[in-house]
Amino acid sequence: MATFSVDPFTLTLFTAQSGALSARLDHQDGTSLHLHSLVAPEDESRWFEDVQLWGSRIVLAGCGLGYHLNIESLQSIDADARILLCEYYPELIKWFMERLPVELRKRITIITRETDRPWEVAKAFVANGGPVQVIRHPPSFVSHEKFYCSVLQACSCRNSRRRPIHRALMLQGNFFMEQQMIAAARNRGLETIVIPYKQLKSSVTYESCLQRALDGGADMILSINMLGVDGNGILLDYAKRAGVPLVVWFLDDPRPILLNRGSLSLSGVIACSWERSYLPWLQQQGFDSVHYLPLATGFSLEMVDKDALNKDSVRCGFVGTSMGGRFLYDITRKFLWKPQYETVAVRVAEKVMVDPATGIDRLIDNACSVENLHVAPDDCHTRTWLRSYTIHTASMLKRKACIGSLLDSGVETFGDPEGWRALGFKGLVTHPDVDYQTGIAACYHSIVVNLNITSCQMVTAVNQRVFDAPACGAFIINDCQKDLDELFAPNELALYHSLDELPGLVDYYSRNEKARNSIVEACAARIIKTHTCNHRLGTVESFL
Repeated sequence: MATFSVDPFTLTLFTAQSGALSARLDHQDGTSLHLHSLVAPEDESRWFEDVQLWGSRIVLAGCGLGYHLNIESLQSIDADARILLCEYYPELIKWFMERLPVELRKRITIITRETDRPWEVAKAFVANGGPVQVIRHPPSFVSHEKFYCSVLQACSCRNSRRRPIHRALMLQGNFFMEQQMIAAARNRGLETIVIPYKQLKSSVTYESCLQRALDGGADMILSINMLGVDGNGILLDYAKRAGVPLVVWFLDDPRPILLNRGSLSLSGVIACSWERSYLPWLQQQGFDSVHYLPLATGFSLEMVDKDALNKDSVRCGFVGTSMGGRFLYDITRKFLWKPQYETVAVRVAEKVMVDPATGIDRLIDNACSVENLHVAPDDCHTRTWLRSYTIHTASMLKRKACIGSLLDSGVETFGDPEGWRALGFKGLVTHPDVDYQTGIAACYHSIVVNLNITSCQMVTAVNQRVFDAPACGAFIINDCQKDLDELFAPNELALYHSLDELPGLVDYYSRNEKARNSIVEACAARIIKTHTCNHRLGTVESFL
């Protein structure tokens, strides 16, 4: 065992269980950070096996003892490529360099804590050298992040000037709007670079894929709900250093989304929200700018599979989940759940479902007091998820009441059949889940009168059904949301103001095809003219 003291850490080299040398950092506060495994550090290269070495200048930001690096891969880099080995502890570099072939050592530039003017060494290293690829060793990077970030900053060429948008980097998982916005970018003639973040096995492959994409010259990055934006800040770091604006479009309550990202610096990030009431809160989180951006559609009548249509086979239907059952249960697993919270949530939800703009936090505090529950003012985690559970409970109660009012009208539901049945409706016809990309257009068409029930997380905003159903040529009755007045003209909508009038409206429109067609045609024309994903992406570009 060998130790090297450097405030605030003591570097300790020791023998792991496998017999290989390992390393840890002992902090002066008594905590420890292991740079490598206590068991078999020599196996760590498997986490990096999918990383391709494509850079002309390869920066190893932290290396520890170098177990994560494949020496054969390092030897196979292009003849003109060079390596910058940046490691805070020179004691570790000495051990690692002894393992390398002599010819490979000649291609390596070294920076440690003892290097004089390390940023100048880094700048000289990347000067006129072509694409820069960074490979981080996460434990080393975390231990002395400020040191490594200063070197990486010197390796970058940030250019924050506004530039025309020609290439868009799009983050793609399985969220419905991601694919639609990728299609919109292509429709607008943008060259699109897609990062399928769900398919990347580790943060290392994610970082490598991201660097390669940005090296291609992206002019903007778009994320839906911060999906694909890693919690370690890698994407934010590269976007800032490359001078590429990152736009996040929130289509759900942003408070749970940002809950575990509180340590990230959001300066330079542009936030858009489909719901206006979240804008002041987003502004407080440190985003560079905040904008209202309503939903839109990527569908059109031409996309409807005519062969799959069973047109007008259902008199009245709702396409969507109950927002109860499994949906609510999954939220309870996000925080330390107490059975009394159910009483609190229902009591508050009954008020929220009537008026989503009500002061929910004050109501929750009052209800917790009645139940002798105490949620500390600084317990942001519990407060965020209890608020979310309460809002979605309100949505469940709202949907339950709405569907219940139409049982005699023959209403049927599409999606979440178990959730709907669990609400206790007798005789309600339920249908399986519908795939959004491939089946929802035909589903809307099979229903004479589609019903819209807006979630209570939307105070003024409108949801996706408002745009998708008419764009596919289907008729829908919407509940009254304030933003409808701004987005549509009166003749383009059918509205219900209360549950009492809903059965009569369903009866009228189910019998009056001419009235339905008139509204659908006017609404579809408006959507095509103003409310497609192409339009929204154009608005995003204006924010940059």
